[in-house]
Amino acid sequence: MPEFEIIDGENFRVIYATGAFGGLAPNDGRIVLYIDLMKTKPIRGEPGKEELDKIVRERQIEIHMSPATWKSVARWMIQHVEQLEKVFGQIPEVPKTNIPEKESSEKHVI
Repeated sequence: MPEFEIIDGENFRVIYATGAFGGLAPNDGRIVLYIDLMKTKPIRGEPGKEELDKIVRERQIEIHMSPATWKSVARWMIQHVEQLEKVFGQIPEVPKTNIPEKESSEKHVI
């Protein structure tokens, strides 16, 4: 049996995501990981005070995979969630957003 080694690719990076959207088709699955950024603006007539202006959804990375890999990753993630919940209790789910879908095949996950 050949030796197995894990290395970081040239463009490897670590990101933090606050959500994901994507879709699964017969020949391809994709997930876009994003972070939501709160943008503020000064309140007119009140120096030093700001108010929420908008929320910017900044896409961090888009991942494509085969449906078989998609299924395998989904099972792997669920197994980890189940193990964690056995020890620490139920993990609350983040409510879905009301942001319109970009394409009919994209579904907002969280």
